[in-house]
Amino acid sequence: MNQKIEDDTQKADDHILVCLSAAPSNLKIVDTAAKMANALQARFTALYVQTGTKAESMDKEKLEEHIRYAEKLGAEIVMTHGENVPVQIAEYARLSSVTIIVIGQSNARRNHFFSKSTLTEKLIEIVPDIDIHIIPEAVKNRTYPKRSFTWYAEKPSVKDYFLTVFIFAVCTLIGLLFQKLNFTDTNIVTIYILGVLLTSIVTDGYLCSIAGSFLSVFLFCFFLTEPRMSFQTYAVGYPITFLIMLISSVLMGVLAAKLKTHAKLSAQLAFRTQILFDTDCLIQKAKGETEILGVTCTQLIRLLNRNITAYVVVNGTLSEGKLFSGEKENIEDFLTPEEQKVAKWTYENKQRAGASTHHFPQAKCLYLAIRSGNNVYGVIGIPLQKETLDSFEYSILLSVINECALAMQNAQNAMEKEKNAVLAKNEQLRADLLRAISHDLRTPLCSISGNADMLLSNSDRLDEVTRHQIYTDIYDDSEWLIGVVENLLSITRLNDGRLKFKFTDQLLDEVIAESLRHISRKHDGYKIVTDCEELVLTRMDVRLIIQVFVNLIDNAIKYTPPGSVIHIQGKKSGGKAQISVEDNGPGIPEEMKPHIFEMFYTGKTTVTDSYRSLGLGLALCRSIIEAHDGTLVLTDYTPHGCNFTFTLPLSEVTLNE
Repeated sequence: MNQKIEDDTQKADDHILVCLSAAPSNLKIVDTAAKMANALQARFTALYVQTGTKAESMDKEKLEEHIRYAEKLGAEIVMTHGENVPVQIAEYARLSSVTIIVIGQSNARRNHFFSKSTLTEKLIEIVPDIDIHIIPEAVKNRTYPKRSFTWYAEKPSVKDYFLTVFIFAVCTLIGLLFQKLNFTDTNIVTIYILGVLLTSIVTDGYLCSIAGSFLSVFLFCFFLTEPRMSFQTYAVGYPITFLIMLISSVLMGVLAAKLKTHAKLSAQLAFRTQILFDTDCLIQKAKGETEILGVTCTQLIRLLNRNITAYVVVNGTLSEGKLFSGEKENIEDFLTPEEQKVAKWTYENKQRAGASTHHFPQAKCLYLAIRSGNNVYGVIGIPLQKETLDSFEYSILLSVINECALAMQNAQNAMEKEKNAVLAKNEQLRADLLRAISHDLRTPLCSISGNADMLLSNSDRLDEVTRHQIYTDIYDDSEWLIGVVENLLSITRLNDGRLKFKFTDQLLDEVIAESLRHISRKHDGYKIVTDCEELVLTRMDVRLIIQVFVNLIDNAIKYTPPGSVIHIQGKKSGGKAQISVEDNGPGIPEEMKPHIFEMFYTGKTTVTDSYRSLGLGLALCRSIIEAHDGTLVLTDYTPHGCNFTFTLPLSEVTLNE
């Protein structure tokens, strides 16, 4: 049993690496590695080492086919670069914890002076601790037609030819100058070697470097050795010097050209890595799907140097395309109805389509879905009219699109979370309201029910004073319930936008007097003093402002002991009507003041009667005052108590005094 568990653990830790190439037998090698990875449930990676040679570009189509096949079988495609292929494979295998390497039998000898081993033999020598599976040919003694020798080199331009001739002309002039100054021939040879290095740096490919090597020997022999202007020399050591000079120049030129090629590959890799890093940083800062898509398309323009078309999914439907362009030419060609049809097909089928695919190959763009799992958030279109994407570009492209999809998924999750939070808050408010109503309305309702039952059962036995007190209690409880219901209806309509305002011009002192008539007779134990300037005409919805006065006065009565003084003032101030309701009660603690205008906030202050507050009155007052373009604030009343002050707009109509 323990042995079985150990075997399962070993299988889970296996990592199989297959080496990619353009060889015809590579498909079989990839297929064998994929079957092995599937059987062992192992991680599967396909590695290709770029060498930067012309032969590599000649076999590009075959290599792309093999890369796509490996990707189809579930391999993770990895590309690296370097001249020494077995060393690159071995380094990657060590760093990635590869346990099995699958490679084809190679009879090709390495192009090194001191190494006669094949690639396979060299790899076995470098990593003896990793299992290497060598896949032989399918048919023994199979022969292939011989490939004719081809010089794989980039054709130099006219500029390269000119620079080569110019550099060695300058080297010759410097050599003549050195001879006049009695410098040794060794110094002159180094000048020509320097010329070969400069030629390798400023020109493309190997041809100019090699041609420069031969040209340097020719110029040195013709112009700088005796007899001059001829290829004859009487010095015994000069032929050896020429040979060493030629070999050194060729080696230096080839090495410099290779270094330049690998530097170019490294710079390209660094640029693409920087693109991925920048994309990740920018997408994390982006807010919303539209901004995320814009960042992604901008980065793809930097990466591919192409126009990018993008479609985003809105409410389950693919929106019209938008072009992100580095160039302003032929913009309309990428947003035609035919192209949009291909983009829609990509969205609906969650597959790539368009140019270079089997679906709608006549399209001008390659369309890829921005998807995470089964969710598609948009479609990206990449024009492929001029040239196709290589596998490395395509893998980077997929990485950027996957990053975009993940960011869009997170953005949608954040929106859903925010919506759920709002719903949860609304549910909490609803629950608080129901709890407050069920708790706080029970007391007056029970009082009304009990008093009514007493009157029905024992009315004849009660004296007149007792009956009057019961009637008064029923009336007061009913008035309290009516006030609560009015507040509930008003704040609900106000929040829903269903509360209709009827603004009229009213005298402030008359509105205050009408408000006091709505105050319950139960509050006769408090002294209410009014002090209002005459002829203060304000613009208001009188029904709602009366409700504000009633709530503020009831609030003052509720939290102050009997006998307290409530002072109501009204005056003109700063072009508005300013009204204050003051009391000399105990006041409101500092920690409660920031919350008193919040809905359902009741604080911890004990009320003077038996009823608790629902926490709606002050919230409703502020909403009504703000709807009148006014403000409601709380300040302390000296020496103690509260002062609620609010403003109302003055009427444009003037009264003749």
